[in-house]
Amino acid sequence: MPAMTNSTPATPTTPPDAAAAVEQPAVMELSPNDTLWLNMDTPENLMVIESIMWFHHRLDPERVIAQVQERMLDKYPIFRWKPRFSEAVGGRDEWIEDPDFDLRAHITVHELGGAGGRAELQAFLEERFSEPIPHDAPLWRGYILEGQDFGALMVRYHHAIADGTALARILIEMTDEEPDGTATYPEVPDDRVHPADTPPVPEEIAGGRGGRRKRDRAMAAVTQAATLPMAAGVKATSGAAKLLEMLDLDREGSMVAKLADQTVGVADTVDKLVVGQAPDVAVFGRTGVAKRADWAPAHDLATVKRAARARGATVNDLMLAAVAGGIRRYLEARGEPLKDVMTMIPVNLRPVDEPLPPHLGNRFALVALMLPVEVDGAVERLDVAHERMELIKAGPEVLLTFGLQSALGLVGTVTSRVSRMTQEYFADKAIGVTTNVPGPQQPRYFAGQQLVGILGWVPGASNQAIGVCIFSYNNEIRVGFKTDTNVVPDITNLVAAYSAEMEQLLALDPQGAG
Repeated sequence: MPAMTNSTPATPTTPPDAAAAVEQPAVMELSPNDTLWLNMDTPENLMVIESIMWFHHRLDPERVIAQVQERMLDKYPIFRWKPRFSEAVGGRDEWIEDPDFDLRAHITVHELGGAGGRAELQAFLEERFSEPIPHDAPLWRGYILEGQDFGALMVRYHHAIADGTALARILIEMTDEEPDGTATYPEVPDDRVHPADTPPVPEEIAGGRGGRRKRDRAMAAVTQAATLPMAAGVKATSGAAKLLEMLDLDREGSMVAKLADQTVGVADTVDKLVVGQAPDVAVFGRTGVAKRADWAPAHDLATVKRAARARGATVNDLMLAAVAGGIRRYLEARGEPLKDVMTMIPVNLRPVDEPLPPHLGNRFALVALMLPVEVDGAVERLDVAHERMELIKAGPEVLLTFGLQSALGLVGTVTSRVSRMTQEYFADKAIGVTTNVPGPQQPRYFAGQQLVGILGWVPGASNQAIGVCIFSYNNEIRVGFKTDTNVVPDITNLVAAYSAEMEQLLALDPQGAG
């Protein structure tokens, strides 16, 4: 990440004490990936990561503010910086230190009113989901929520600050092992995608019947996608050129060409991201501004593990299968046709055993999973979800999508319109984003209160309408849904459909605990 710089006094003859008075705030260029997310806001899908932690008792606002200051602001100064957009052609957007930053203006206290229960909490979340975060101050907001017999903390971060994995880690870093203890970041198990340890694609998987035809079709589509910036009127700028280089199969040394030489697995990736069409299930229509939020009861994590292992699968596989089955049941109840649909899954690219950098940033890639909605049978859906995740782990998808994100960010330094247009070309092929965050498996405390539950949703892009958050904490695993009101007006039915599917999968537990 570029080093921070401070501007010098206006004239060399300025006295030292006056020089300190006129010294300008520090500035730092945004990385291409951060630029991409900064410029991707639309009224229908704001690039804001939403998180919620709830407790059995109300929080003390002064303790909350003190803990946020110590654990978040003092460790990560990016939360005191705001964006400054470049007006120059080809210029880079910047972070600039906000000299007027006031923590108490960023964390506010709200009485939920009414019965002060879950319904009021959901209503508050949903109202915030469609509120843009102003760009004239640091890009985050915190809300201390006071219910009838519980408390909650909602924090909203713009995606330009960091990826969801890093921000979830910061939330956990703000908690303690004891009510009045010292914060430590506990080690957590993680059986999701690990790009650094993925083996090469076996020949029998990479090749096979129709493999060469799929490769040719996918690579032809890549060339077509590479013309998007030019179609939008972008001339020979560095950002557009970088995107073309990334996507051009015929250009020696391009990422796509290199991966194509190594394995046909890249054809499967491009086939999903480029050739595949937008979801055509009738229920997945055009998104609007209003969003809904709901979550299912937590399940015992040990039971989920045993049920997954009974089929040779992981916890992540089982949870994804449950989401797919929930969508299938929801569509069946609405009389809609059944078809596999794509969800995007973020993959962390940071070493999990290293501290986060002070100015954070985005270090993740997105992989595309076709949820087995049209597969009949809960067990069969689990098997298919497992097979598809294994293929993703063995393939080059993480490298390809991270490169595409970086290239799109460079295009964004030229024109946000072209960056958004190209991003939407890929985003429209998915219904949304599904995250899986493995949290600590011991009780944690925040501002003296025991943490009961935690969820966080990353934003969708373009016309994506269903966001899913899978979060494990304190030996329980919970799923939360964030949906577009136009597309899924009855989110309660979707959550109920997921819960019914989950109960059927937990019946696989050989100990009969499900």
